[in-house]
Amino acid sequence: AAWGKTVTFTKYKAVKAGKLCININPYQTSQECAECGHIHPDNRVSQSRFVCQACGHQDNADHNAARVIARRGVRSLLSGGYQPKESKRCGIFRQKEEAVIGPVRSESTPGESIVSREAGNSLTQGTANQEPLSVREETPATTV
Repeated sequence: AAWGKTVTFTKYKAVKAGKLCININPYQTSQECAECGHIHPDNRVSQSRFVCQACGHQDNADHNAARVIARRGVRSLLSGGYQPKESKRCGIFRQKEEAVIGPVRSESTPGESIVSREAGNSLTQGTANQEPLSVREETPATTV
């Protein structure tokens, strides 16, 4: 469960900073050489030390694994394996001065209520943390 929270937090921070975030399979990243790609359990000499048995590359084990993950991410991008998700959009739109309940129309119809944030003597709604909403009745426009 802690691993999932770390990934979620890291992804949140990356997206907030405007960075691309791709999920990469971490399988054998601690045993793969970032230089030649050789994978073997003996490459991981200790918890913190990495020495490739094929090419002799030496590095900090975590740094080597990070380079392997970065290379896999670049490969995923170049191969077309990464497909960005479509962003979800909210279907609610607000007008700047007042929010009109119902479809937007050029004229108000009899009995139509318009909700606004202007203070007035009419009915108010909301909690202590919200600005009061006032409801006022509009008379229909008459054409001559």
